[in-house]
Amino acid sequence: MRRIILLLTACLMLVACGRRNAGFDYAWQYHYIDSRYDTGSDWAAQDIIDKYSPQVAPLMEIIGYTDRLIESRRGPESELSNFAADVIRARAEKEIGEPVEMAMTNYGGIRTAMPKGDVRVYDIFSIFPFENDIVVCKVKGSKLRQFMDNYAKKGYVECLSGVQLVIDNYQITKFNIGGKPLDPNKTYNFATINFLLDGGDGSRIGSYADKVIDTDVLIRDAVCDHIRELTAQGKKIDPKMDGRVVIKNVDRN
Repeated sequence: MRRIILLLTACLMLVACGRRNAGFDYAWQYHYIDSRYDTGSDWAAQDIIDKYSPQVAPLMEIIGYTDRLIESRRGPESELSNFAADVIRARAEKEIGEPVEMAMTNYGGIRTAMPKGDVRVYDIFSIFPFENDIVVCKVKGSKLRQFMDNYAKKGYVECLSGVQLVIDNYQITKFNIGGKPLDPNKTYNFATINFLLDGGDGSRIGSYADKVIDTDVLIRDAVCDHIRELTAQGKKIDPKMDGRVVIKNVDRN
């Protein structure tokens, strides 16, 4: 095969040359191209590959599939941000064994889009590269309203789950949790990430909480587990925007 390729290459070169230019000459020789011309392995490089392959292999595991690029964009909602917040809420419920009515994560923690096609563990690490644990805050409704009012005054919110929220002219005009109006006297389980407990991205939800439970589950691990569950059920990754957050009459510049 190599000899055939070499012969074809030589013929093409001759055809391309056309007639000889005056003052120039050329010559060619016929050589067998076989294993004698193969370069041996770079053993130093191979040692590095062998050393790290066991660590890299798990990252290349295909865990799910999506038929489109799933993106995150800052507010009021997006497919990927809704997906992340929903996963946090569902995993928090599983970890504490109680209903978790609301969840929030930050847009800044979602670093890239989920690619179309096969989704690997590596992709989830790229999307959620930070070591953020899922935590659950027990927050009284009146304090939760104060916390969310702080966002309304800025004209934006982070990624949310479990709510129907309307902000109009920097004021909350609708705040339903689980389909019901916020009860100022009820204590809610509010899931988030530890980064947002005490100042991360301007959030201090921890200061409004009566109690904080750390699940010791990283958000990216929760996402990987959720995608594996979808795959086991024969489902693809298919998050939606559902109008859970509406923001109007604010300056977004």
